[in-house]
Amino acid sequence: MALLTWTLIAVFLLCSSHRQLTQVTGLGSVAGSPGPPLQSMDLLAAMGLSNVSWTGVSLAPGFLKGKPAYLLEGNRHDLRLPSDAFREAAALLQGGSEFTIGAWLRQEIENTGTIFSVSNGPTRFLEVQSSGRRNEIRLHYTSLQDRRIYMESFHYRLADNMWHHLAVSVSGSQVEVLVDCHPLYKRVLRPGQPDRNVTDRYQIWVGQRHNHYFFKGFLQDVRLIEGSHGVLAVCPQLDVTCPTCGQFLIVQTAVQKLELKLLELSQRLANAEERLTKVEECDCQKSCKSNETIHADGSTWQTGCEVCSCKGGNITCNPVECAPVNCKNPVKPNKACCQTCLKQCYFNDVMYDHDEIVTVEKCKDCTCVDGSMECKVYDPNDCPHLNCAVDQQIRVSGSCCPICKGVDYCAKGQFCHSNATCRNLQTTYACQCDQGFRGDGRLICSDIDECQQEGGLEGHHCHSNTRCLNTAGSYECECLDGYVRVDRFNCAELDECSTGSHKCHSNADCVNTRGSYKCQCKDGYAGDGYTCTAICSPGCLNGGSCVKPGQCSCPGGYTGTSCERDLDECATKAHRCTNSSICVNMMGWYYCQCKPGYEGPVPDNNLGTSCVDIDECEESRHTCHSTAQCLNTDGGFECHCPSGSVDCRYSCIFEDREVAHGITVQSKFNPCLSCTCQKGVITCEKPKCDCRKTFSDTCCPQCDSRHACRHQELNEVLFMHGERWSYQCQTCECLYGEIDCWEMKCPPLICSNPIHNVGDCCPHCGDLCSLGNYSLGLGRNCTFRELLYQSGQEFLDPKDPCVTCKCKDGELCCNFNYHCADSAPKPMGYDGVVANAATSARRQIRDVAAPQDDATSVRRRIADVGVSAAPRANFGGGKMSKKHEMPAPGG
Repeated sequence: MALLTWTLIAVFLLCSSHRQLTQVTGLGSVAGSPGPPLQSMDLLAAMGLSNVSWTGVSLAPGFLKGKPAYLLEGNRHDLRLPSDAFREAAALLQGGSEFTIGAWLRQEIENTGTIFSVSNGPTRFLEVQSSGRRNEIRLHYTSLQDRRIYMESFHYRLADNMWHHLAVSVSGSQVEVLVDCHPLYKRVLRPGQPDRNVTDRYQIWVGQRHNHYFFKGFLQDVRLIEGSHGVLAVCPQLDVTCPTCGQFLIVQTAVQKLELKLLELSQRLANAEERLTKVEECDCQKSCKSNETIHADGSTWQTGCEVCSCKGGNITCNPVECAPVNCKNPVKPNKACCQTCLKQCYFNDVMYDHDEIVTVEKCKDCTCVDGSMECKVYDPNDCPHLNCAVDQQIRVSGSCCPICKGVDYCAKGQFCHSNATCRNLQTTYACQCDQGFRGDGRLICSDIDECQQEGGLEGHHCHSNTRCLNTAGSYECECLDGYVRVDRFNCAELDECSTGSHKCHSNADCVNTRGSYKCQCKDGYAGDGYTCTAICSPGCLNGGSCVKPGQCSCPGGYTGTSCERDLDECATKAHRCTNSSICVNMMGWYYCQCKPGYEGPVPDNNLGTSCVDIDECEESRHTCHSTAQCLNTDGGFECHCPSGSVDCRYSCIFEDREVAHGITVQSKFNPCLSCTCQKGVITCEKPKCDCRKTFSDTCCPQCDSRHACRHQELNEVLFMHGERWSYQCQTCECLYGEIDCWEMKCPPLICSNPIHNVGDCCPHCGDLCSLGNYSLGLGRNCTFRELLYQSGQEFLDPKDPCVTCKCKDGELCCNFNYHCADSAPKPMGYDGVVANAATSARRQIRDVAAPQDDATSVRRRIADVGVSAAPRANFGGGKMSKKHEMPAPGG
């Protein structure tokens, strides 16, 4: 809400200052233009056309006096800005949020040509174009939001061989088109403002785009203008009273930055207040109080057997850390916190620890007590009672009392190290360090690092291809990378390639190396060896995918080596229009249109599949002579003369003239149409063109190679006159050697949740053929070419041995093998079957991007629903009658 308020205030102030500027003084390069001066660049002058001879370009008289004009002819001129001029023009486009393309032009009739273009090869970035075929001014632009190319078309006929002054102004996300200084259109661009970051990888053209869309006619004063209200440089008399969208965008951006700055300052203020509150609450001395004693911050003291410290006003206490003791019998003195060792005793040239007992002589033991030996004599009569028999009792030399044989001295108590083993002897025990340790067994048993020595009792025995890894009391021989264990001490090289333990892609070769392996993509594939993708050069168009080197899998509705050609279901009769409708081919799909003599009962006519007869007699659409009687028939009419009539004639009334019965005439409006009168009914036919013959016929331009067009990217692909194809999500058509492209029309869909993948020009319905298999006899049957098949049954198309189908619960899924009759690639399409009138089915066809061997899979789906028009692969069916505004093939 605050942003909107600030923006409105700023716009109001900007509008007010704008009006004052236009009333008082003109700030800028044009009178009445507010803000900084406009920057303008004459693109034709920047090329130096007047100084150099250019192919297809000649100096000619223009509309403006004193400015050179140029006549552009043919398809061979190369009007590209030189590097210095390109950098200047790119800087103008990058400099602000507004720019204007202005030009004086006189364009040939029916020419489709580019006026200004920024492109990378054939790929558009920003372009202004005029189509004389469809009477449109077009703006192609790359969106800043999603980097996709969009097109806005404005209906106006520039190509009339008359001089016009064109201005296309882009301000933020708004475009305005003016012709002869008359504002015609003003629109908001979708999905937002165009990208203006023209980098060095682009080129700027005038009168063409790369090697296509050559402008034919006169060009004069083609200018690139940067700044607000750039149209004033073209039309100074225009009334300008409010800021442009570009200026509004600048104000909005500034307000957004101010709000972000305000939010940042508010957050910093809140953080400062929080820190201040903590400072006010804390004890500045940060001292600690314990048992009525004050301790300074950082001080330590001992209380009992705990050491306490003061830190930041908090007391932390931990037990006193005791030093390790090195004696057999440590003691803990009264009130002491740690154990300590008492004095040793030196007795009979031997050192004894405190509390250690030694037998001096029979019945006399001496004990070391804190450095002094205290001896005691025992009475043999005081010996303890033994539980063993007398013959199992023995006397140890020097011992006062007998003992039983087999005494477990270790169990009675021993003082061996944790890494040592206690072993019973005849009259005592001994401590022995475990294997892998060395020491006396009682106080010391340290680990032996076998990896420091090779061989011997205390060294390792690891062989080559291993590394020694020391462990507590032992070691391990670890295999080096790329080697596999043979036994505890040996490892052998692992051939990952032959054993299949590598991770190379299926389309990569595994190359074994010493201790490892590497992956290399096969010829025709690219990647790091772990991921390899097929290479198709040139790439696959129209959503096709490269499934094998040089082989594209085309989505339904397209064919060609690079999926560049539209699959004409109408010409191949791969449609399901009824007897009362005709097939109208579209780019990527088709629809059914009612035949002459039929019409839809409602405006939305199920794409021409529900057509009813027109009563030409009732609606006066017949061609019977006034003396004859009109009789309506299904899809037509007949003319009858009443019995006994004398003056009745079977001639036809056609194009405001009378044509006698049996006479053939040419149409006034289309001289290539031959119209014949048969008993009052006129029938017109186009000529039958046989392109196998070499001739030039004005009524058969599709047979004349002079009228062919070359694909925008695939130089080896030629299209004849009248052919259409898809390019960059546009429908393109070749007409008399010139290419014209317009926005692709997407088909209507019957599914509620269509799929729109990245790279798809149009959304499409999903394909249920990808579901699992069905057992024979389980599920609904399928009807195909008037034959019944069980669910789960697989069969060949009776009319096409290259097609294998399988019935899945009422749905047909078919694979088409492109090479079953020929080893050479023939990327033709098969897009459905002609529906029988009694067959209630809807079919969908979709290409599969995983061909097996040399077969490219095409899926076809038939579901039990009412008969409707079948759109092409990747699209669902829809509804349309001939009354619906749908482009015709030649529109």
